Amino acid sequence: MHIPKAEIKAFITNSGLVNPDQFLAAENESTRSNRSIIDILIGRGLISENIFSEILSDYLKIPLVKFESLALNPEIIELIPESYAKSKGVIIFAYDEKTHRGSLGMLDPYDFATINFLRRKFSAWFDIHLMTPSNHRFALKLYKRKISDEFNKIIEENLKASTTIADTNNLGKLTEAVPIIKILNSILEHAVTLDASDIHFEPFRDKLLIRYRLDGILQEILSLPKEIAPILIARIKVVANLQIDVHNSPQDGRFRFPLEDQFVDVRVSIIPTFHGEKAEMRVLKGSLRPLSLTELGIGAKDLGRLEDAAKKPHGLILVTGPTGSGKTTTLYAILEVLNTPKVNITTIEDPIEYDIPRVNQTQVNAKAGLTFATGLRTLVRQNPDIIMIGEIRDEETADIAINAALTGHLLLSTLHTNDAPTAIPRLADLKVETFLLASTLNLIIAQRLVRRLCNVCIVSQEISPEAKTALKEQARVRNVAVEPPKVVYSSRGCPVCAYSGYRGQVGIFEILYISDDIRNSILANASAHEIREKARKEGMKTLFEDGLEKVAVGQTSIEEVIRVASE
Repeated sequence: MHIPKAEIKAFITNSGLVNPDQFLAAENESTRSNRSIIDILIGRGLISENIFSEILSDYLKIPLVKFESLALNPEIIELIPESYAKSKGVIIFAYDEKTHRGSLGMLDPYDFATINFLRRKFSAWFDIHLMTPSNHRFALKLYKRKISDEFNKIIEENLKASTTIADTNNLGKLTEAVPIIKILNSILEHAVTLDASDIHFEPFRDKLLIRYRLDGILQEILSLPKEIAPILIARIKVVANLQIDVHNSPQDGRFRFPLEDQFVDVRVSIIPTFHGEKAEMRVLKGSLRPLSLTELGIGAKDLGRLEDAAKKPHGLILVTGPTGSGKTTTLYAILEVLNTPKVNITTIEDPIEYDIPRVNQTQVNAKAGLTFATGLRTLVRQNPDIIMIGEIRDEETADIAINAALTGHLLLSTLHTNDAPTAIPRLADLKVETFLLASTLNLIIAQRLVRRLCNVCIVSQEISPEAKTALKEQARVRNVAVEPPKVVYSSRGCPVCAYSGYRGQVGIFEILYISDDIRNSILANASAHEIREKARKEGMKTLFEDGLEKVAVGQTSIEEVIRVASE
């Protein structure tokens, strides 16, 4: 951003949300890690992206545009190429050919070179609006909406260029006929633009189906001719450094995909199926700023308990939940708060999902003998203050982790359990003694991800009889008293959310703070149920209750909470 640092400091500190000492600490961290001051302030939860943009808009006297509330026209947005819109941080969101007047959304409204270039290019006057990075990403999703039509047209034209049908059955000829590198790159770019977490390449008898996991739900994106499958899988194997001639055994790999001013790490898994090889890609956008704890959806009371546990010089903080519930993202958000010049943070991960400046991150490599257990054994000799282990999955790792937490280290990790209290018997199953658990545990977080309601087409309505019945049944199973709300929220569906009614995700959390009473219960070998009841008396909200609170404020729907947190 072309705004001088002194001006940024003035309008942020004058807002009263960030004091001069906090800004100075962020400024020092910015110099140390080569990241923007604003990213650091947002990552530490001192200010939100939206509030910063509103303060900046008021200070610059430049209006703030919010694309979520506008009916954006893809044809207008595509007046400039997607690559230019990304690299320059600009979106044309309104344009009238008759009056030669339009509107620009800009990440940096002081980028006069871009403003003047576009005014000359279109021989038009553009009014300037400030936009947030999230709004910019939202507008970029409108590019490549017709990816299926584009790919099938490319493939059809190139296949027609082949001389015979026999040629298309020959892998070498087919590779020459179809621009497979362009197709794979476009699929990856499209997935990143849509914020997909996974890409599935699924072979069937008559086609290759490509699906993205968007906001936790798989959606069909593209159907390609079956003939494309072998060369597309072969290309994936090449970039992931896998064996091209192996077709009957599973293979795992990864590669880094450059995309404009960022990089995307892609984890690849290939398995044989009845109709051919299936590939799955996990998309890890390692250059993006980790979300703050508030952005993840942790409420003020729970945030205070989490920060209290994280400030302790030693002990164990666990994040639990199934695969894909956002556990690692929460760990990164905690590390973002803890990452200061005064501490040495080391991690052992599988895989490294975000690149955190000034944190020593190690990647698990089973072939080289580097596992969570062996890596952790080495890390404790690196004089760390804080250690993060990607997952505690066996007795050896659990034993080393507990001993590290006992010997003056703050240790963060994940565990696969359904809720927070059951993490305690799970660790006991891994042969951890109860007196060690009572001495080391600081906090346990259980979490799930629910889809956010689209805030453009959201509507309030009376709760349906079906939802009321389902809610009462879930309350009965949990043995809790829940009064069904009279008013709930849903979304009708609109172009902004691709008529799904949802856009983005938010976490629902169950945070078990290990108080002295809870420690005594652990020592007494209390069951998970007994610990849960004691924790609820001390103020712990269950996943279901936290979800209902988010329903009450219109962040998600009651159907989502029941889908994700039902028992």
